[in-house]
Amino acid sequence: MSKFKKVLLDTSLFRRSYVICMFCSNLSFILIPAYAVLAVLFVWGVFLMCYNAVKHRTILKTRYGLWLFAFVVTSLVTMIVHLASSFLYNAYNLVMLLHVAMCFFVFYSVHTEKHLNFRRELYSICRFIVYTTTVLGILGLAFLMAEISFEVLWFKFIVYENRFDGMFINPNLLGFVAVVAIFCCHMLLKKDFIAISGRERVSRIWIGSCIAVNGISLLLCDSNGALVLLIGYAIFFVIYKMFGSESKFTVWQIISKSAACLAAGLVIVMAMFFVRNITQAGFVQIMDHAESSSSISADSVTDKIAHDEAAVTFEHENANLDSGRFVLWQQASKMFLQDPILGIGKGNIYEYGTRIFEDGIKFSDKYGALAPIMTDFHNGYITILVCSGVVGFVLFCIFGLRFFKHITMHVFRDDSLHESVLPCMYSFLCSYLIYSFIEVGLLYNPTFTIIFFWLILGYTSCFLVKYEPDSTLGTFVLFGRTFRKSLL
Repeated sequence: MSKFKKVLLDTSLFRRSYVICMFCSNLSFILIPAYAVLAVLFVWGVFLMCYNAVKHRTILKTRYGLWLFAFVVTSLVTMIVHLASSFLYNAYNLVMLLHVAMCFFVFYSVHTEKHLNFRRELYSICRFIVYTTTVLGILGLAFLMAEISFEVLWFKFIVYENRFDGMFINPNLLGFVAVVAIFCCHMLLKKDFIAISGRERVSRIWIGSCIAVNGISLLLCDSNGALVLLIGYAIFFVIYKMFGSESKFTVWQIISKSAACLAAGLVIVMAMFFVRNITQAGFVQIMDHAESSSSISADSVTDKIAHDEAAVTFEHENANLDSGRFVLWQQASKMFLQDPILGIGKGNIYEYGTRIFEDGIKFSDKYGALAPIMTDFHNGYITILVCSGVVGFVLFCIFGLRFFKHITMHVFRDDSLHESVLPCMYSFLCSYLIYSFIEVGLLYNPTFTIIFFWLILGYTSCFLVKYEPDSTLGTFVLFGRTFRKSLL
């Protein structure tokens, strides 16, 4: 096999490249070139998906793949039924369909690849995120302390709508990436993960710096969704520590441990919000003091650097608890009625919104030229329901319930996982499911927040296949053909 062909067929290399490039697309200063590279990588991913489906029968080997394949088929039917009025919107629908199929059969189906050391792949991604977010975070905080903010094209660096966004497109993405970086640090501290991956341990100085820098960035960006993700991660990991150490419990132990988890959860929630308020107030005081004691004039660089007229407080300009989400969800309920059975398709949300609502979908103007493909309802579940209808939503839920039921049993049955990354990934996935109630998540958006979820889901599935080999599950007959029960 030639070198070029070997690289072309390397699915692991594609996943690493795609995830890293998707991460870079969150950065304001390289967003445009990152998306240009992503377009090329997307074509590569579609090719790999089709090649592996034919050559290696990936779809038939994917755990619970029948439900995922049925979801893709219903999405195709939806796209055909709701052909848009323009070629552009139909193209968006096709891109979304291919994106969904890639999430299923390239990222989640990683467990179908024989002889793959997925821990080594995960390690390289974690290390990249830790190093990159630490450097970017230090730069962003340094600019913030120097009260330097500027605008390039339509991107506002360092402070956006009174919230810290550093080098990222917006504060919510910064918050998500900060939590992901902390999650990666946690995994890199696991001895089994480092040993089996065959890589060197990342310096604890780097890990400590990453946690500190990203923790501060998370608190200053004032992203409630990201804070919920981190709080949920901590709480679910506490639950694992409480119930994952023993195989059997008495009634009294269950009650006492549940009470301890509840108390720990309340403490974590109150502590997080308290620390966020203190951190924001502290940085405001530091910046005010630095400004009052500074004698350097910025007149010579006013054409490049703009100082905010109003003091930065790191709080939402929108004081509503929902930050406008309730309006979005009301709009979603009206759009759902357009076709409650099959849905309207992701690429049609923007077009239908302009038809039904006078001002279109709320917040769609913030996406600029990408509005037709990026507009959604800031709720992963509602977005799936509107785009795929009841049929698609039920299929997706069946897959999710099947997967989490089985992986949960093994996480809490095996008491030898304390130095494994499985409890970390399981806690992250559970927290992400809650996060998706209030943020863009789960499936319908070609962004880092979605791709990273399916990447971690795929790595978690490798443990599931280890605990439940296909050979132990038996077969079933459908249309005269024999299939593995792992499909179901």
